[in-house]
Amino acid sequence: MVELIVVMGIITLLISLALPAVGRAREAARRTQCMNNVRNLAFALIQFEHYNGRFPASGYLFDPPGGGGGPHHNWAVSILPFVDGQNLYNQWDFEKPVTAEVNKPLTKAHVPAFICPVDISRNDEKQGDLSYAVNGGWGFTMRTGAGVRDCPVDWHGRRLDLNGDGATCTGADERDDADRAIFDQLGLFFLENWKIGTERHHSAKDITDGTTQTFLLSENARTGFDPDNSGANFADPNPYRCAFYIGNPCLNGNCSPGNVDYSRSNAGEDRINSGLWSAEGSSPFPNSFHSGGVMMAYADSHVRLLFENVDGRVYAALASPQGGQLEGTPLAQGIVSGGEF
Repeated sequence: MVELIVVMGIITLLISLALPAVGRAREAARRTQCMNNVRNLAFALIQFEHYNGRFPASGYLFDPPGGGGGPHHNWAVSILPFVDGQNLYNQWDFEKPVTAEVNKPLTKAHVPAFICPVDISRNDEKQGDLSYAVNGGWGFTMRTGAGVRDCPVDWHGRRLDLNGDGATCTGADERDDADRAIFDQLGLFFLENWKIGTERHHSAKDITDGTTQTFLLSENARTGFDPDNSGANFADPNPYRCAFYIGNPCLNGNCSPGNVDYSRSNAGEDRINSGLWSAEGSSPFPNSFHSGGVMMAYADSHVRLLFENVDGRVYAALASPQGGQLEGTPLAQGIVSGGEF
């Protein structure tokens, strides 16, 4: 009996030692798979740019002047041919929105490269999910209630007075274009109207800060599948689901001198991983269940873990493809550039 108890004790001890090791091995495998997915998506985006001379839009919306528009598709649909999804891509009817009967069944397809294995919010039925988002910079553009198109806002909906002149989205292009020009320099992917309306995009040659120092794609566990929203899927061009944004460093969106503090870019509810337990589609910034940070791909296709406590100045600089050209604007104050990295 004594010998049996001793043997059982030894077996219990061995199991207690082995289980953590098995858990760590599984976590390492999931981490590696997620990193490979991010790298493959980065390659796909770069291939798309190579063949088309530009990066895809973060999301396409159909917004004709006469109304009657709707959501069209996003970057994930655009790169399907480069992630072994050519057959799915060929079935897409790009003359119709993502909600059309011909396209709706396609949004339920399972594309393995779009799913991070550590994303615990992923769809167990393996239908139409997404765990990643492209670099949207500071925000996106929208049409205001007064009908002004192409109005830059942060993800909170605050209008961006980027040149600090006290005016935003006035409807006078000669004045609004100053803010739009700066907005172009702050992110790599933008919302566009499908075939008619706003068109804004970058190519690789536009990344003057250097491809090794510019974000391309990040994890965000708050994208994709949502059990409470049947329209949430990998093709959704909703700006809260297709792109990630940094925190707005300008006080209430006003970027006049003295109002810019880049520590806000990674702070509070805008901080990396602060939205892990938020509702799906409500946290459009990097969120990952990896410990301490998120997998981030850069525009040269290299991938590394970006720590969640990264300095806001560095974070903002890495989001911008042209931060070095902000000299002469209020935004130049305090931003990191060049050899400061």
